[in-house]
Amino acid sequence: KLVALMVGASVLATGCIKETTQLNGAATSEQVGESPFAADGMIASIPAILITNNIYGGEYHDDFGYPSLLIQTDHAIGEVFPSNAYSGGNQYYDRFQYWHYQFSLGPTGICSLVWYNYYQFIKSTNDLISVCGDNAALAEQRGIAKAYRALYYLDLARLYDPLYAVSTERPEYQAALATIEGLTVPIVTEETTEDLAKNNDRATREEMFNFIFADLEDALVCLEGYAQEKPFYPTEAFIHGLYARAYMWLGGEDFVNDGLNGELPSGLAAYELAKQHAEKALQFSGGAIMTEDQWTNTTTGFNTVVPAWIMSAVYSSETIYSNLHQHSAHLVPEAMYGYGQYTSLGVSKQVYDNLSDTDFRKSLIKGPDTTYNDFKNSTALDEESFSLFAPYTFFKFRPGSGAQTDSTVGGAVALPLMRNEEMYFIQMEAAYHISGDAAARDLLIQFMANRDSNYNCFRTGEEVLNEIIAQKALEHWGEGIVMYDMKRLDMGVKCGFKGTNYYVEGRHNSDGRLPWWNYCIPQGELERNEGITFNNPDPSESLKPVQDKDLQ
Repeated sequence: KLVALMVGASVLATGCIKETTQLNGAATSEQVGESPFAADGMIASIPAILITNNIYGGEYHDDFGYPSLLIQTDHAIGEVFPSNAYSGGNQYYDRFQYWHYQFSLGPTGICSLVWYNYYQFIKSTNDLISVCGDNAALAEQRGIAKAYRALYYLDLARLYDPLYAVSTERPEYQAALATIEGLTVPIVTEETTEDLAKNNDRATREEMFNFIFADLEDALVCLEGYAQEKPFYPTEAFIHGLYARAYMWLGGEDFVNDGLNGELPSGLAAYELAKQHAEKALQFSGGAIMTEDQWTNTTTGFNTVVPAWIMSAVYSSETIYSNLHQHSAHLVPEAMYGYGQYTSLGVSKQVYDNLSDTDFRKSLIKGPDTTYNDFKNSTALDEESFSLFAPYTFFKFRPGSGAQTDSTVGGAVALPLMRNEEMYFIQMEAAYHISGDAAARDLLIQFMANRDSNYNCFRTGEEVLNEIIAQKALEHWGEGIVMYDMKRLDMGVKCGFKGTNYYVEGRHNSDGRLPWWNYCIPQGELERNEGITFNNPDPSESLKPVQDKDLQ
Protein backbone atom coordinates (compact mmCIF):
# COMPACT_ATOMS: atom_id res chain seq x y z
CA LYS A 1 0.00 0.00 0.00
CA LEU A 2 2.86 2.34 0.80
CA VAL A 3 4.45 1.70 -2.58
CA ALA A 4 1.15 2.29 -4.35
CA LEU A 5 0.68 5.53 -2.42
CA MET A 6 4.12 6.82 -3.36
CA VAL A 7 3.60 5.98 -7.03
CA GLY A 8 0.18 7.60 -7.04
CA ALA A 9 1.63 10.74 -5.52
CA SER A 10 4.41 11.02 -8.07
CA VAL A 11 4.00 13.95 -10.42
CA LEU A 12 4.69 13.18 -14.08
CA ALA A 13 7.58 15.29 -15.35
CA THR A 14 7.44 16.50 -18.92
CA GLY A 15 10.80 16.41 -20.58
CA CYS A 16 13.57 17.73 -18.41
CA ILE A 17 11.56 20.32 -16.51
CA LYS A 18 11.55 20.15 -12.73
CA GLU A 19 8.74 21.89 -10.89
CA THR A 20 9.90 24.95 -9.02
CA THR A 21 7.79 24.14 -5.96
CA GLN A 22 10.03 22.05 -3.74
CA LEU A 23 8.61 18.51 -3.97
CA ASN A 24 5.04 19.85 -3.93
CA GLY A 25 5.17 20.37 -0.19
CA ALA A 26 6.84 17.04 0.62
CA ALA A 27 8.51 16.51 3.96
CA THR A 28 11.82 18.22 4.68
CA SER A 29 15.01 16.25 5.28
CA GLU A 30 14.72 16.91 9.02
CA GLN A 31 11.14 15.63 9.10
CA VAL A 32 11.99 12.55 7.07
CA GLY A 33 15.05 11.90 9.23
CA GLU A 34 12.80 11.75 12.28
CA SER A 35 10.46 9.22 10.64
CA PRO A 36 11.84 5.90 9.39
CA PHE A 37 8.42 5.16 7.90
CA ALA A 38 8.52 8.29 5.77
CA ALA A 39 12.10 7.59 4.69
CA ASP A 40 11.19 4.06 3.66
CA GLY A 41 8.32 5.46 1.63
CA MET A 42 10.61 7.84 -0.23
CA ILE A 43 12.98 4.97 -1.08
CA ALA A 44 10.15 2.64 -2.09
CA SER A 45 8.86 5.11 -4.66
CA ILE A 46 12.01 4.76 -6.82
CA PRO A 47 11.84 1.01 -7.62
CA ALA A 48 8.04 1.23 -7.69
CA ILE A 49 8.03 3.89 -10.41
CA LEU A 50 10.62 1.86 -12.30
CA ILE A 51 8.10 -0.95 -12.86
CA THR A 52 4.84 1.01 -12.99
CA ASN A 53 5.61 4.19 -14.92
CA ASN A 54 3.25 4.61 -17.85
CA ILE A 55 3.83 7.71 -19.95
CA TYR A 56 0.85 7.42 -22.27
CA GLY A 57 -1.82 6.29 -19.84
CA GLY A 58 -2.24 2.82 -21.27
CA GLU A 59 -2.39 3.80 -24.92
CA TYR A 60 0.68 1.76 -25.84
CA HIS A 61 1.17 -1.77 -24.60
CA ASP A 62 4.96 -1.45 -24.85
CA ASP A 63 4.90 1.26 -22.17
CA PHE A 64 5.31 -0.41 -18.79
CA GLY A 65 8.37 1.17 -17.24
CA TYR A 66 12.02 0.22 -17.26
CA PRO A 67 11.62 -3.45 -18.28
CA SER A 68 9.96 -2.32 -21.52
CA LEU A 69 12.99 -0.16 -22.32
CA LEU A 70 15.28 -3.16 -21.91
CA ILE A 71 13.20 -5.18 -24.38
CA GLN A 72 13.55 -2.38 -26.93
CA THR A 73 17.32 -2.57 -27.05
CA ASP A 74 17.31 -6.32 -27.71
CA HIS A 75 14.86 -5.76 -30.54
CA ALA A 76 17.13 -3.06 -31.96
CA ILE A 77 19.96 -5.56 -32.43
CA GLY A 78 17.71 -8.33 -33.76
CA GLU A 79 18.42 -10.47 -30.71
CA VAL A 80 14.75 -10.70 -29.71
CA PHE A 81 12.26 -10.85 -32.57
CA PRO A 82 9.16 -12.73 -33.80
CA SER A 83 10.24 -15.92 -35.53
CA ASN A 84 8.41 -16.57 -38.79
CA ALA A 85 9.82 -20.04 -39.39
CA TYR A 86 7.17 -22.33 -40.85
CA SER A 87 4.26 -21.13 -38.69
CA GLY A 88 3.38 -19.48 -35.42
CA GLY A 89 5.19 -16.14 -35.36
CA ASN A 90 3.15 -13.05 -36.18
CA GLN A 91 5.12 -9.82 -36.46
CA TYR A 92 2.04 -7.61 -36.15
CA TYR A 93 1.45 -8.67 -32.56
CA ASP A 94 4.97 -7.61 -31.61
CA ARG A 95 4.59 -4.28 -29.80
CA PHE A 96 8.32 -3.59 -30.10
CA GLN A 97 8.61 -4.02 -33.85
CA TYR A 98 9.53 -0.32 -34.34
CA TRP A 99 13.00 -0.96 -32.93
CA HIS A 100 13.69 -3.97 -35.13
CA TYR A 101 12.08 -2.77 -38.35
CA GLN A 102 13.59 0.77 -38.00
CA PHE A 103 10.47 2.84 -38.56
CA SER A 104 9.01 5.81 -36.67
CA LEU A 105 12.22 6.34 -34.71
CA GLY A 106 12.63 10.05 -35.47
CA PRO A 107 11.83 13.05 -33.24
CA THR A 108 8.07 12.72 -33.76
CA GLY A 109 8.06 8.94 -33.36
CA ILE A 110 8.25 6.34 -30.64
CA CYS A 111 11.48 7.74 -29.17
CA SER A 112 9.42 9.98 -26.87
CA LEU A 113 8.48 6.91 -24.86
CA VAL A 114 12.13 6.30 -24.05
CA TRP A 115 12.97 9.91 -23.23
CA TYR A 116 10.06 10.68 -20.93
CA ASN A 117 10.28 7.40 -19.08
CA TYR A 118 13.94 7.92 -18.25
CA TYR A 119 13.48 11.50 -17.10
CA GLN A 120 10.53 10.49 -14.94
CA PHE A 121 12.74 7.84 -13.33
CA ILE A 122 15.42 10.49 -12.82
CA LYS A 123 12.88 12.84 -11.24
CA SER A 124 12.05 10.20 -8.62
CA THR A 125 15.72 10.01 -7.66
CA ASN A 126 16.18 13.78 -7.68
CA ASP A 127 13.21 14.21 -5.36
CA LEU A 128 14.73 11.88 -2.77
CA ILE A 129 18.24 13.34 -3.13
CA SER A 130 16.80 16.80 -2.57
CA VAL A 131 15.02 15.71 0.60
CA CYS A 132 18.05 13.82 1.94
CA GLY A 133 20.54 16.61 1.38
CA ASP A 134 23.57 16.13 3.63
CA ASN A 135 21.54 14.66 6.48
CA ALA A 136 23.76 11.91 7.90
CA ALA A 137 20.70 10.01 9.09
CA LEU A 138 19.58 9.68 5.46
CA ALA A 139 22.91 8.67 3.92
CA GLU A 140 21.67 5.22 2.87
CA GLN A 141 18.61 6.74 1.22
CA ARG A 142 20.79 9.21 -0.68
CA GLY A 143 23.13 6.41 -1.74
CA ILE A 144 20.26 4.31 -3.08
CA ALA A 145 18.89 7.28 -5.04
CA LYS A 146 22.28 8.18 -6.49
CA ALA A 147 22.97 4.58 -7.57
CA TYR A 148 19.65 4.51 -9.41
CA ARG A 149 20.33 7.92 -10.96
CA ALA A 150 23.71 6.69 -12.19
CA LEU A 151 22.00 3.66 -13.76
CA TYR A 152 19.60 5.87 -15.68
CA TYR A 153 22.15 8.42 -16.88
CA LEU A 154 24.56 5.68 -17.91
CA ASP A 155 21.84 4.15 -20.08
CA LEU A 156 20.98 7.53 -21.58
CA ALA A 157 24.61 8.41 -22.24
CA ARG A 158 25.12 5.21 -24.20
CA LEU A 159 21.80 5.36 -26.04
CA TYR A 160 22.19 8.95 -27.24
CA ASP A 161 25.97 9.07 -27.79
CA PRO A 162 25.97 9.54 -31.61
CA LEU A 163 28.60 7.06 -32.79
CA TYR A 164 29.42 6.67 -36.46
CA ALA A 165 27.05 4.46 -38.45
CA VAL A 166 26.33 4.03 -42.14
CA SER A 167 22.92 4.71 -43.66
CA THR A 168 22.55 3.61 -47.27
CA GLU A 169 19.11 5.22 -47.63
CA ARG A 170 19.76 8.55 -45.87
CA PRO A 171 22.88 10.09 -47.43
CA GLU A 172 22.74 13.02 -45.01
CA TYR A 173 22.98 10.76 -41.96
CA GLN A 174 26.77 10.43 -41.67
CA ALA A 175 27.33 14.16 -42.24
CA ALA A 176 24.83 15.02 -39.52
CA LEU A 177 26.60 12.72 -37.07
CA ALA A 178 29.90 14.51 -37.59
CA THR A 179 28.44 17.75 -36.19
CA ILE A 180 27.35 16.27 -32.86
CA GLU A 181 30.23 14.02 -31.89
CA GLY A 182 30.53 13.38 -28.17
CA LEU A 183 27.15 14.78 -27.09
CA THR A 184 24.88 12.83 -24.73
CA VAL A 185 21.77 14.22 -22.99
CA PRO A 186 20.93 17.17 -20.71
CA ILE A 187 21.78 16.62 -17.05
CA VAL A 188 18.89 17.34 -14.68
CA THR A 189 19.62 17.24 -10.96
CA GLU A 190 17.80 18.12 -7.77
CA GLU A 191 19.08 21.67 -8.28
CA THR A 192 17.66 22.14 -11.78
CA THR A 193 14.91 24.74 -11.85
CA GLU A 194 12.28 25.13 -14.53
CA ASP A 195 14.12 28.10 -16.03
CA LEU A 196 17.39 26.14 -16.20
CA ALA A 197 15.62 23.15 -17.75
CA LYS A 198 14.32 25.34 -20.56
CA ASN A 199 17.87 26.17 -21.61
CA ASN A 200 19.74 22.96 -20.86
CA ASP A 201 21.98 21.69 -23.65
CA ARG A 202 23.23 18.16 -24.11
CA ALA A 203 26.15 17.32 -21.85
CA THR A 204 29.40 16.30 -23.47
CA ARG A 205 30.60 12.77 -22.92
CA GLU A 206 33.20 14.07 -20.46
CA GLU A 207 30.65 16.05 -18.48
CA MET A 208 28.22 13.17 -18.37
CA PHE A 209 30.64 10.48 -17.25
CA ASN A 210 32.22 12.75 -14.66
CA PHE A 211 28.70 13.33 -13.32
CA ILE A 212 27.94 9.60 -13.29
CA PHE A 213 31.20 8.78 -11.53
CA ALA A 214 30.52 11.46 -8.91
CA ASP A 215 27.15 9.85 -8.17
CA LEU A 216 28.70 6.40 -7.97
CA GLU A 217 31.48 7.62 -5.69
CA ASP A 218 28.98 9.18 -3.28
CA ALA A 219 26.76 6.09 -3.45
CA LEU A 220 29.69 3.87 -2.47
CA VAL A 221 30.41 6.04 0.56
CA CYS A 222 26.75 6.08 1.59
CA LEU A 223 26.24 2.34 1.14
CA GLU A 224 29.51 1.04 2.56
CA GLY A 225 28.68 -2.15 4.42
CA TYR A 226 25.01 -1.90 3.45
CA ALA A 227 23.24 -5.28 3.46
CA GLN A 228 20.62 -5.49 0.71
CA GLU A 229 17.27 -5.36 2.49
CA LYS A 230 15.24 -5.95 -0.67
CA PRO A 231 16.33 -7.25 -4.09
CA PHE A 232 15.56 -3.90 -5.73
CA TYR A 233 17.82 -1.86 -3.45
CA PRO A 234 21.35 -1.13 -4.74
CA THR A 235 24.41 -2.48 -2.98
CA GLU A 236 28.16 -2.06 -3.28
CA ALA A 237 28.12 -4.92 -5.80
CA PHE A 238 25.63 -3.07 -8.00
CA ILE A 239 27.61 0.17 -7.83
CA HIS A 240 30.83 -1.57 -8.86
CA GLY A 241 28.85 -3.24 -11.64
CA LEU A 242 27.78 0.17 -12.93
CA TYR A 243 31.39 1.35 -12.78
CA ALA A 244 32.33 -1.71 -14.85
CA ARG A 245 29.66 -0.96 -17.47
CA ALA A 246 30.77 2.67 -17.68
CA TYR A 247 34.46 1.92 -18.09
CA MET A 248 33.73 -0.72 -20.74
CA TRP A 249 31.96 1.99 -22.73
CA LEU A 250 34.92 4.34 -22.43
CA GLY A 251 37.28 1.58 -23.54
CA GLY A 252 35.79 1.52 -27.03
CA GLU A 253 38.01 2.57 -29.92
CA ASP A 254 35.73 5.51 -30.75
CA PHE A 255 36.75 7.20 -27.52
CA VAL A 256 40.53 6.88 -27.78
CA ASN A 257 42.20 10.25 -28.50
CA ASP A 258 38.90 11.84 -29.48
CA GLY A 259 38.93 14.87 -27.23
CA LEU A 260 38.78 13.36 -23.75
CA ASN A 261 41.72 15.62 -22.91
CA GLY A 262 42.86 13.39 -20.11
CA GLU A 263 39.67 13.90 -18.12
CA LEU A 264 38.57 10.29 -18.40
CA PRO A 265 40.40 7.02 -18.96
CA SER A 266 39.99 5.41 -22.37
CA GLY A 267 41.29 2.39 -24.24
CA LEU A 268 43.27 -0.15 -22.23
CA ALA A 269 43.23 2.01 -19.09
CA ALA A 270 39.42 2.01 -19.13
CA TYR A 271 39.27 -1.74 -19.79
CA GLU A 272 41.58 -2.35 -16.84
CA LEU A 273 39.30 -0.32 -14.58
CA ALA A 274 36.26 -2.17 -15.91
CA LYS A 275 37.92 -5.48 -15.08
CA GLN A 276 38.80 -4.32 -11.56
CA HIS A 277 35.27 -3.13 -10.83
CA ALA A 278 33.71 -6.31 -12.27
CA GLU A 279 35.91 -8.32 -9.93
CA LYS A 280 34.85 -6.15 -6.99
CA ALA A 281 31.19 -6.59 -7.93
CA LEU A 282 31.67 -10.36 -7.87
CA GLN A 283 33.53 -10.13 -4.59
CA PHE A 284 30.69 -8.21 -2.92
CA SER A 285 27.94 -10.34 -4.47
CA GLY A 286 29.54 -13.71 -3.82
CA GLY A 287 29.97 -14.52 -7.51
CA ALA A 288 27.22 -17.13 -7.83
CA ILE A 289 26.24 -18.27 -11.34
CA MET A 290 22.71 -19.36 -12.18
CA THR A 291 22.30 -23.13 -12.19
CA GLU A 292 20.64 -25.28 -14.81
CA ASP A 293 17.54 -25.72 -12.64
CA GLN A 294 17.27 -21.97 -12.04
CA TRP A 295 17.30 -21.52 -15.81
CA THR A 296 15.04 -24.39 -16.83
CA ASN A 297 12.50 -24.70 -14.01
CA THR A 298 9.08 -24.38 -15.66
CA THR A 299 7.59 -22.60 -12.66
CA THR A 300 10.39 -20.36 -11.34
CA GLY A 301 12.69 -19.94 -14.36
CA PHE A 302 13.77 -16.31 -14.69
CA ASN A 303 10.92 -15.03 -12.58
CA THR A 304 12.39 -15.55 -9.10
CA VAL A 305 15.33 -13.82 -7.43
CA VAL A 306 18.39 -16.07 -7.09
CA PRO A 307 21.87 -15.42 -5.60
CA ALA A 308 23.37 -14.63 -9.03
CA TRP A 309 21.12 -11.58 -9.40
CA ILE A 310 22.89 -8.47 -8.13
CA MET A 311 19.87 -6.23 -8.66
CA SER A 312 16.26 -6.99 -9.53
CA ALA A 313 12.95 -5.44 -10.44
CA VAL A 314 10.03 -7.05 -8.64
CA TYR A 315 6.38 -6.95 -9.68
CA SER A 316 3.50 -7.79 -7.38
CA SER A 317 -0.12 -8.34 -8.36
CA GLU A 318 -0.89 -4.86 -7.01
CA THR A 319 1.63 -3.14 -9.30
CA ILE A 320 0.34 -4.63 -12.57
CA TYR A 321 -1.48 -2.08 -14.74
CA SER A 322 -3.17 -4.58 -17.08
CA ASN A 323 -2.74 -7.98 -18.68
CA LEU A 324 -0.76 -6.37 -21.53
CA HIS A 325 1.22 -3.68 -19.67
CA GLN A 326 3.66 -6.14 -18.15
CA HIS A 327 6.86 -8.00 -19.03
CA SER A 328 5.25 -11.45 -19.02
CA ALA A 329 2.72 -10.46 -21.67
CA HIS A 330 5.55 -9.98 -24.17
CA LEU A 331 8.53 -12.20 -23.35
CA VAL A 332 6.80 -15.17 -21.73
CA PRO A 333 5.45 -17.61 -24.34
CA GLU A 334 3.43 -19.50 -21.73
CA ALA A 335 1.54 -16.37 -20.61
CA MET A 336 -1.52 -17.14 -22.69
CA TYR A 337 -3.14 -13.82 -21.79
CA GLY A 338 -0.46 -11.81 -23.62
CA TYR A 339 1.20 -11.31 -26.98
CA GLY A 340 3.86 -14.02 -26.59
CA GLN A 341 1.55 -16.79 -27.77
CA TYR A 342 1.20 -14.95 -31.09
CA THR A 343 4.69 -13.52 -31.68
CA SER A 344 6.88 -16.55 -30.92
CA LEU A 345 9.76 -14.33 -29.85
CA GLY A 346 12.94 -16.28 -30.22
CA VAL A 347 16.49 -16.60 -31.46
CA SER A 348 18.09 -16.60 -34.87
CA LYS A 349 18.32 -19.92 -36.70
CA GLN A 350 22.08 -19.35 -36.83
CA VAL A 351 22.25 -19.00 -33.06
CA TYR A 352 20.30 -22.24 -32.61
CA ASP A 353 22.38 -24.15 -35.14
CA ASN A 354 25.62 -23.06 -33.47
CA LEU A 355 24.49 -24.29 -30.05
CA SER A 356 25.73 -27.65 -28.88
CA ASP A 357 23.07 -30.19 -27.91
CA THR A 358 24.81 -30.43 -24.55
CA ASP A 359 24.21 -26.74 -23.81
CA PHE A 360 21.15 -26.83 -21.53
CA ARG A 361 19.94 -23.46 -22.83
CA LYS A 362 19.21 -25.14 -26.16
CA SER A 363 16.61 -27.30 -24.40
CA LEU A 364 14.54 -24.12 -23.88
CA ILE A 365 14.40 -23.30 -27.60
CA LYS A 366 11.86 -25.03 -29.82
CA GLY A 367 13.86 -26.46 -32.71
CA PRO A 368 12.61 -26.95 -36.27
CA ASP A 369 12.11 -30.66 -35.67
CA THR A 370 11.20 -30.52 -31.98
CA THR A 371 8.10 -32.53 -31.04
CA TYR A 372 5.98 -32.04 -27.96
CA ASN A 373 7.40 -35.22 -26.46
CA ASP A 374 10.90 -33.82 -26.98
CA PHE A 375 9.98 -30.57 -25.23
CA LYS A 376 7.39 -31.53 -22.62
CA ASN A 377 9.91 -31.44 -19.77
CA SER A 378 10.77 -27.86 -20.73
CA THR A 379 7.26 -26.42 -20.79
CA ALA A 380 4.06 -26.44 -18.76
CA LEU A 381 2.00 -26.06 -21.93
CA ASP A 382 -0.23 -28.80 -23.24
CA GLU A 383 0.47 -30.24 -26.68
CA GLU A 384 -2.16 -28.18 -28.48
CA SER A 385 -0.87 -24.90 -27.06
CA PHE A 386 2.75 -25.85 -27.75
CA SER A 387 1.92 -26.44 -31.42
CA LEU A 388 1.02 -22.74 -31.79
CA PHE A 389 4.63 -21.63 -31.48
CA ALA A 390 7.08 -21.24 -34.34
CA PRO A 391 10.46 -22.96 -34.30
CA TYR A 392 13.20 -21.02 -32.52
CA THR A 393 10.82 -19.64 -29.87
CA PHE A 394 12.80 -19.18 -26.64
CA PHE A 395 11.08 -20.35 -23.45
CA LYS A 396 13.47 -18.49 -21.14
CA PHE A 397 11.09 -16.41 -19.02
CA ARG A 398 8.22 -18.10 -17.16
CA PRO A 399 4.95 -16.63 -15.88
CA GLY A 400 4.80 -15.93 -12.17
CA SER A 401 3.97 -19.08 -10.19
CA GLY A 402 3.54 -20.81 -13.56
CA ALA A 403 0.16 -19.11 -14.06
CA GLN A 404 -0.68 -19.25 -17.76
CA THR A 405 -4.08 -17.55 -17.79
CA ASP A 406 -4.22 -15.31 -14.70
CA SER A 407 -2.43 -12.08 -15.64
CA THR A 408 -2.22 -10.73 -12.09
CA VAL A 409 -0.42 -13.88 -10.93
CA GLY A 410 1.54 -14.55 -14.11
CA GLY A 411 2.73 -10.96 -14.22
CA ALA A 412 3.97 -10.98 -10.62
CA VAL A 413 7.60 -11.76 -11.42
CA ALA A 414 11.11 -10.70 -10.56
CA LEU A 415 13.44 -9.65 -13.37
CA PRO A 416 17.23 -9.27 -13.29
CA LEU A 417 18.62 -5.77 -13.80
CA MET A 418 22.19 -6.94 -13.23
CA ARG A 419 23.57 -10.45 -12.89
CA ASN A 420 26.94 -11.82 -11.89
CA GLU A 421 27.16 -13.42 -15.32
CA GLU A 422 27.48 -9.98 -16.91
CA MET A 423 30.48 -9.28 -14.70
CA TYR A 424 32.16 -12.51 -15.81
CA PHE A 425 31.68 -11.51 -19.44
CA ILE A 426 33.15 -8.08 -18.71
CA GLN A 427 36.18 -9.83 -17.22
CA MET A 428 36.53 -11.93 -20.37
CA GLU A 429 36.31 -9.05 -22.79
CA ALA A 430 38.61 -6.84 -20.74
CA ALA A 431 41.14 -9.69 -20.66
CA TYR A 432 40.89 -9.92 -24.45
CA HIS A 433 41.79 -6.25 -24.90
CA ILE A 434 44.45 -6.18 -22.19
CA SER A 435 46.11 -9.60 -22.38
CA GLY A 436 45.06 -11.13 -25.69
CA ASP A 437 42.80 -13.84 -27.05
CA ALA A 438 44.30 -16.76 -25.10
CA ALA A 439 43.57 -15.22 -21.70
CA ALA A 440 40.03 -14.34 -22.75
CA ARG A 441 39.44 -17.78 -24.24
CA ASP A 442 40.46 -19.46 -20.97
CA LEU A 443 37.96 -17.37 -19.03
CA LEU A 444 35.24 -18.08 -21.58
CA ILE A 445 35.78 -21.84 -21.39
CA GLN A 446 35.79 -21.67 -17.61
CA PHE A 447 32.47 -19.83 -17.55
CA MET A 448 30.81 -21.94 -20.24
CA ALA A 449 31.38 -25.10 -18.21
CA ASN A 450 28.35 -23.85 -16.27
CA ARG A 451 26.23 -24.01 -19.42
CA ASP A 452 27.72 -26.85 -21.46
CA SER A 453 30.02 -29.43 -19.89
CA ASN A 454 31.46 -30.23 -23.33
CA TYR A 455 32.10 -26.65 -24.40
CA ASN A 456 35.44 -25.75 -25.90
CA CYS A 457 36.68 -22.87 -28.00
CA PHE A 458 39.44 -23.14 -30.60
CA ARG A 459 39.03 -19.67 -32.06
CA THR A 460 41.78 -17.12 -32.20
CA GLY A 461 42.11 -13.38 -32.62
CA GLU A 462 38.98 -11.32 -33.13
CA GLU A 463 36.88 -14.48 -33.42
CA VAL A 464 37.34 -14.95 -29.67
CA LEU A 465 35.82 -11.52 -29.06
CA ASN A 466 32.94 -12.36 -31.40
CA GLU A 467 32.30 -15.59 -29.52
CA ILE A 468 32.32 -13.78 -26.16
CA ILE A 469 29.69 -11.30 -27.37
CA ALA A 470 27.61 -14.06 -29.00
CA GLN A 471 27.55 -16.08 -25.78
CA LYS A 472 26.83 -12.96 -23.75
CA ALA A 473 23.91 -12.13 -26.05
CA LEU A 474 22.34 -15.57 -25.64
CA GLU A 475 22.99 -15.58 -21.90
CA HIS A 476 21.28 -12.20 -21.51
CA TRP A 477 18.57 -12.64 -24.17
CA GLY A 478 15.70 -10.30 -23.32
CA GLU A 479 17.60 -8.52 -20.53
CA GLY A 480 18.65 -5.43 -22.47
CA ILE A 481 22.41 -5.81 -21.98
CA VAL A 482 24.18 -6.47 -25.26
CA MET A 483 23.17 -3.61 -27.56
CA TYR A 484 25.55 -1.38 -25.61
CA ASP A 485 28.40 -3.81 -26.29
CA MET A 486 27.64 -4.06 -29.99
CA LYS A 487 27.33 -0.29 -30.32
CA ARG A 488 30.56 0.28 -28.41
CA LEU A 489 32.48 -2.31 -30.46
CA ASP A 490 31.03 -1.18 -33.82
CA MET A 491 29.71 -4.69 -34.43
CA GLY A 492 27.34 -5.46 -37.27
CA VAL A 493 24.36 -7.77 -37.56
CA LYS A 494 23.40 -10.49 -40.01
CA CYS A 495 19.69 -11.17 -40.10
CA GLY A 496 19.38 -11.70 -43.86
CA PHE A 497 20.83 -15.13 -44.63
CA LYS A 498 19.70 -18.22 -46.50
CA GLY A 499 17.13 -20.06 -44.40
CA THR A 500 16.58 -17.02 -42.17
CA ASN A 501 13.69 -17.04 -39.71
CA TYR A 502 13.47 -13.22 -39.65
CA TYR A 503 10.57 -11.48 -41.31
CA VAL A 504 11.77 -9.55 -44.35
CA GLU A 505 11.34 -6.17 -42.63
CA GLY A 506 13.95 -7.18 -40.07
CA ARG A 507 16.52 -8.74 -42.39
CA HIS A 508 19.31 -6.23 -41.91
CA ASN A 509 22.94 -6.97 -42.66
CA SER A 510 25.68 -4.54 -41.72
CA ASP A 511 29.44 -4.46 -41.23
CA GLY A 512 29.17 -2.06 -38.29
CA ARG A 513 26.70 -0.56 -35.84
CA LEU A 514 23.19 0.24 -37.03
CA PRO A 515 22.03 3.88 -37.26
CA TRP A 516 19.03 3.35 -34.97
CA TRP A 517 21.32 2.53 -32.05
CA ASN A 518 21.79 6.31 -31.86
CA TYR A 519 18.48 7.37 -30.30
CA CYS A 520 16.68 10.64 -31.19
CA ILE A 521 15.49 13.33 -28.78
CA PRO A 522 11.71 13.82 -29.16
CA GLN A 523 10.32 16.94 -30.77
CA GLY A 524 8.40 17.88 -27.65
CA GLU A 525 11.63 18.20 -25.70
CA LEU A 526 13.26 20.26 -28.44
CA GLU A 527 10.34 22.70 -28.31
CA ARG A 528 10.44 23.02 -24.51
CA ASN A 529 14.21 23.08 -24.12
CA GLU A 530 15.75 25.75 -26.34
CA GLY A 531 19.21 24.90 -25.03
CA ILE A 532 19.44 21.75 -27.16
CA THR A 533 21.30 22.87 -30.27
CA PHE A 534 21.64 19.58 -32.16
CA ASN A 535 19.56 16.41 -32.23
CA ASN A 536 20.72 13.03 -33.46
CA PRO A 537 19.64 12.51 -37.08
CA ASP A 538 16.52 10.47 -37.80
CA PRO A 539 17.60 6.83 -38.35
CA SER A 540 14.23 5.59 -39.58
CA GLU A 541 14.35 3.43 -42.71
CA SER A 542 18.06 4.06 -43.06
CA LEU A 543 18.82 0.58 -44.43
CA LYS A 544 17.06 -1.63 -46.94
CA PRO A 545 16.25 -5.10 -45.61
CA VAL A 546 17.57 -8.06 -47.58
CA GLN A 547 14.96 -9.46 -49.96
CA ASP A 548 14.34 -13.16 -50.60
CA LYS A 549 16.22 -13.14 -53.90
CA ASP A 550 19.35 -11.71 -52.26
CA LEU A 551 19.64 -14.13 -49.33
CA GLN A 552 22.99 -15.89 -49.17
